[in-house]
Amino acid sequence: MERELMEKIKKLVQKMGIVYVATADRKGTPHIAAAEGMTFSDEDQIVFRAWFCLKTVENLEKNPKLSLAILNPKTKEGYQILGELERIDRGAILDGFGSEKEKKWAGYPQAELQLLIRIQKLSSLTSGPHSDDFI
Repeated sequence: MERELMEKIKKLVQKMGIVYVATADRKGTPHIAAAEGMTFSDEDQIVFRAWFCLKTVENLEKNPKLSLAILNPKTKEGYQILGELERIDRGAILDGFGSEKEKKWAGYPQAELQLLIRIQKLSSLTSGPHSDDFI
């Protein structure tokens, strides 16, 4: 990966915090989630630790391809990362709810997950005119 571009991406992730995670199921139905907790373990690998929604996890288990997007809306500086899930590790686990809360929280994440993602391609992202060329 291009080192200079990776440094820009890392700085923007630290500044903005929230990264958009796009996945799709086997049929290609898209899903997008917003999450915090993305770090870089090396030049071409991301570690993403968060309470991901169930649909994101379900999609990744069936289709490991994903796109990550980060954008500063004030400066319009942004980046897209195409990657592939290598592994899902379970972290913290909720220890159940009382019966009345269990119904209310059904369908919500029950475990904090750590996604290990291999970076495949990088590109700039902005709301204005731009190229979709990937590095």
